[in-house]
Amino acid sequence: MIRKQLHQSIDWIFKYSLQITSISLVVLSIVDISNLNEWKESFWGLTDVPIGKFIYYPAVISAILFGIFSISNSSNIKDLEEDNKDKGNKIQDLENALNDSIKEMNELFNSYLTLMIKNLNFGHTERISVYKVYENKFVMIGRASDNPNLQQIGRSSYPIDEGFIGKGWAEGEYFINDLPDPNLRNGDTYYKKVNEVCTIEKEVLNNIKMKSRTFFIYRIKGYDNLPKAVLVIESENEKGFDKADVINKLAGVKQPLVMFIEKNNGVTLQPTNDLGL
Repeated sequence: MIRKQLHQSIDWIFKYSLQITSISLVVLSIVDISNLNEWKESFWGLTDVPIGKFIYYPAVISAILFGIFSISNSSNIKDLEEDNKDKGNKIQDLENALNDSIKEMNELFNSYLTLMIKNLNFGHTERISVYKVYENKFVMIGRASDNPNLQQIGRSSYPIDEGFIGKGWAEGEYFINDLPDPNLRNGDTYYKKVNEVCTIEKEVLNNIKMKSRTFFIYRIKGYDNLPKAVLVIESENEKGFDKADVINKLAGVKQPLVMFIEKNNGVTLQPTNDLGL
């Protein structure tokens, strides 16, 4: 208990040493100007008791001691500020290096997905996207298409139980290839068919840029055999591709795909209003 109080007292002295030094200097100035240090009194049978000296010398000692504390404390603060600045620069360098690595990894992953596009003989109406699960949300980590317009990023993340992707994640895979033409009847038939599978507001569906008619969502496990991501393959055409053919061709590229997914620790992509249904 005594040790704790002593420690707190020392901390208090260092914390307020500059203020105490200033007060001591003010007291010294007042004493010097008023000649208070020459003040003497007689009482209790004592004569010429130097009361002024009892004020003057403690003020001098206090100013010196706390002045030293202030200088020492100021030096420590300066050292800490320089140390923090140096550490801040190192952290910034590490963050820059990490961002560069993530960017390179992302570019390499998208190049790999582009090769998958070619391997599947997909054209300008197809697209492949990969979503990894982070903090109970889907986060897009890669996308490729022969059509630059279809490569644009939609929402970078959304709930794990939303849309066809959420259904594929829950069930392991999901395939549909007979969605109606989204341009017929103002999109009403397309909207109705989609809502037979998963509930979605019409306004939200209308804002989706790529209204695909064929979807294949495939859940991917990591090295620990736990679900980690979903592969979303889609086409704007009805019966745009054959599910068995896709699974057969995926068999030869699954291990590299798992490797990319495991290495990716989260990439923030620029969002738009596309939900990547």
